[in-house]
Amino acid sequence: MNKNVLAAALGVLLIASFGGNAYFYSKRSETSKAIQEKLQVLQMKDSLQRDLQRMEDSLRPLLSSYQEENARLTGKIEELEGPNNPKVVELLGQLNSLRAIIARSGVPTSGSSSGAGLSKDDQKKLAELKKQLEGKQKEIADLMAKIAALTKDVESEKAGKTALIEENAQMKDKINRGAIPQFGSLLTSGIGKKGDLQVETNKAKSSEKLRVSFDVLENSFIKEPAEEEVTIRIIGPEGEVLSSGNKGLADKSSLFSIKQTIISDGEKNVVKWYYPASGTLAGKLKKGKYSTELWTRGLLKQKNTFELY
Repeated sequence: MNKNVLAAALGVLLIASFGGNAYFYSKRSETSKAIQEKLQVLQMKDSLQRDLQRMEDSLRPLLSSYQEENARLTGKIEELEGPNNPKVVELLGQLNSLRAIIARSGVPTSGSSSGAGLSKDDQKKLAELKKQLEGKQKEIADLMAKIAALTKDVESEKAGKTALIEENAQMKDKINRGAIPQFGSLLTSGIGKKGDLQVETNKAKSSEKLRVSFDVLENSFIKEPAEEEVTIRIIGPEGEVLSSGNKGLADKSSLFSIKQTIISDGEKNVVKWYYPASGTLAGKLKKGKYSTELWTRGLLKQKNTFELY
């Protein structure tokens, strides 16, 4: 065979070989690119699924919190209707819509075979889905922001309710402490006789009794009759406590002149007691300055001084 003809034949075969290799290489490149795009979509789909799951996990405690708080909170919290709240229903609806888009996409899941080439229709569908997924990822970010805002609202309502409970407890404590008799002016004077009448006197030798009077003040906190034990101590010029029936007490600071229980219905009232309660004083009172103390609940409420000549 002529060497020139042989060389020409070999050249043709070599060119054909190069052309075939180029064609197959181009096909492989197209398939590889399609597979890479498919993998990107699968990764985006998996990422979206994880984001959806995180959102759902975030919503569940929020719904539970709404249900608990709706049973107790008043005012603004009543606007949050638990699972019937429009905001929460909207969020869950959008989550379900996202799931439906993924289900309708027709794209194989990450666990399926991905080695086969994609048709032009598949590539077009992938491109459209990729665009949708990118848009939905932004919606997910917006939804997560809404969830955070709702959570903040609930926490704010909880804090407000806690503050209100504390305030109510403090107010209730003040009312309970205030719902006891309060006392006004305390006055003491000597009582003597003029004929058959009892008259006031500031003379020691003419005083047969001592009259103690005090005001029980009006108190709107008292809603029903309240009992209160009142102790009166009348102290003489030399510090002695005028006492008729309790001189045997070992603790002299516990001596008293009068001890009785009053009943207050919240209206203003004037109380008058006498020492001694019956009869007259056993002896003449000393001249000098006296003091009278009114005690309740172990506390000195009122005190006054008077003088007998």
